[in-house]
Amino acid sequence: MTFSKNNIKKRRKDLTSIIAPLVVLAVLVIGLQIICTVFDVNAHVIPEPFDIITETVRVFPDILPHFLFTIKIVLLGFVISVPLGMLIAALLSQSKLLTSALSPIILALVITPMMTLVPLMLLWLGTDPNLRLLVIIVQATPIITFNTLNGFTHIEKEKLELGAAVGASRLQAFTKITFMSAMPQVFTGVKLGCIFSVIGAISADFVGGKIGMGTRIVYYTKYNATAVTFGCIILVAIIGLALYYAVNALERRVVLWKK
Repeated sequence: MTFSKNNIKKRRKDLTSIIAPLVVLAVLVIGLQIICTVFDVNAHVIPEPFDIITETVRVFPDILPHFLFTIKIVLLGFVISVPLGMLIAALLSQSKLLTSALSPIILALVITPMMTLVPLMLLWLGTDPNLRLLVIIVQATPIITFNTLNGFTHIEKEKLELGAAVGASRLQAFTKITFMSAMPQVFTGVKLGCIFSVIGAISADFVGGKIGMGTRIVYYTKYNATAVTFGCIILVAIIGLALYYAVNALERRVVLWKK
């Protein structure tokens, strides 16, 4: 009986977490539509939601190649950044000297706006669109490393002492105790990494290139196609949200004790 009640509560909670954001989104869209209609807001400033949808759908065949390219480059950069960030954090966590010496550099990369580095990176790497993958890696890896390293270096001493007491090797202690205990922080870094991956991809598009959702935003803004510009921004947000919630769903299956 208790198990059944817990399941019902869990399902209600899951359902609420889905419905609540949709309700808020619907209210915002309807509210914006009413404001634009009643106050006759200039469409070049803030277009009506209905116009954003219709215009974006109309030109979507032209946007589709850029949309697919951005998805590809974001996913590739993210998939490379996650293990790379974890590996760097794992290596640094084995030495307090390395952690102290390199943490400020990693933090500097995290807080430095990628837009300031992209022009130099494109100058060094060239204009091949696929090389923007490196921009994403440089953007996402430090935040993953920083959060993962924080998790690795803040493990309760009692756990490590217990592992040593039962004869665990250094590798066993890291994989079974340190890594597992740090999983919440690791996933925090991974979720931030997926956000930074999207930011890196669009930043690279803004600086230069002929393909990618960032280039479409610049293009439609240049020609005052504000409705389509908003549509492109929404599509970029959808990419980021989909990746974020995919990682969040994985975390819920892996980090069971967080519940």
